[in-house]
Amino acid sequence: MRPVPVIGGFAFVPVTRWVLILLAAAAMVALLVVSRRRLRRDAAEPAAWRAWWRRLAIVVVIVVAMAGPAIRGSAAVSVSNVEIYMVVDRTGSMAAEDYQGKGPDGTDPAASTRLDGVRSDMRAIRDAFPAARFSIISLDSAAARELPLTNDINAVSSWINSLQQEPTDRSDGSSLERALPPLTQDLRASSENTPEAARLVYIFSDGEPTDGGGGASDAKAAGLSWENLSSMLSGGAVLGYGTPEGARMREFTVGRTTAPDAEPAYITDPDTGEPAVSVPDTDELQSVASGLGVPYFQRTGGDDDAPTKDFTDVDVTEVFSEGREHFNRRTYLTWPLGAVASLLLVWELMALIGADRAAARLTRSGPGGAVPGPAIPASRPGGTVPASGAPMGGAR
Repeated sequence: MRPVPVIGGFAFVPVTRWVLILLAAAAMVALLVVSRRRLRRDAAEPAAWRAWWRRLAIVVVIVVAMAGPAIRGSAAVSVSNVEIYMVVDRTGSMAAEDYQGKGPDGTDPAASTRLDGVRSDMRAIRDAFPAARFSIISLDSAAARELPLTNDINAVSSWINSLQQEPTDRSDGSSLERALPPLTQDLRASSENTPEAARLVYIFSDGEPTDGGGGASDAKAAGLSWENLSSMLSGGAVLGYGTPEGARMREFTVGRTTAPDAEPAYITDPDTGEPAVSVPDTDELQSVASGLGVPYFQRTGGDDDAPTKDFTDVDVTEVFSEGREHFNRRTYLTWPLGAVASLLLVWELMALIGADRAAARLTRSGPGGAVPGPAIPASRPGGTVPASGAPMGGAR
């Protein structure tokens, strides 16, 4: 909702529409006005007036809380000028079992997937640039910007931890060129808005095109190429996953769970019916790296892999600025109002309990406080009460 400034950094930011707040306030005020008229008409006692004022205070607190009193805050944080753009291939071929490094549980299984290697390398880049801003573009049948540029390292970690291959039944072919439109858009916007930033691009893929050249044709028709991006970059790397021999690819279906000791299902070759084998296209990966002007690293998880510092130790000068991040973030002052409302409600509850007990005592004691009993006959005009059995008319 649009804030209503009051003074300085204080403003009202309503929790719902103003018209609803005003209607609720009008209804509660109307009830209080009717109640006040009755108290005046009946010449109510002071206790009744105290209850009315207490209820008025409760109404005021509720209405003010709904109006959303808030103060604007700002926090000075160190902001790095390094921007890291990650393009992550999550097609079915990235589930091939030819990455022999650490698996998702920190063990060393006989058959880890290429995506396990991607997660490991993404974490290394994240840890090497803790103050940088990150953007993640996922690549499967289409390219999607899943994490806009942010310095929220927890969001980056959550995305890495939740990385999965695309569902097998939804796969429709892909290629690295499908990532060119969103990546080009991001880099051009950064170059225009923050020309002083150091922009690094990391591509995680096996390079295997499966869309029949559709992505490359679309990129060429749009005038997009990896070479066009090189002038906007300060570094990065293309990381290719898989072995020259290739491997079978695990199948993935949303909602299907398998027992830990069960044999995994594999993507099959439609021509043979046997498990398909994915072989990385290193020529494509090296071509992309050459176009971007960044180094290429083959990643198999073996002892021959280059250490992660080789692609994270980038020669850029990190410029930190004291920025006012979250300048428009407002902090609601609801907890003091909540405390006041709680005290008033407890007071109201105690008053109602006290009134209920008083009414109960009055009911037990009867009118005037005397215990009810048999009625005593009134005396006759002569001043005497006739004895039991005597005629009411007296002696003749």
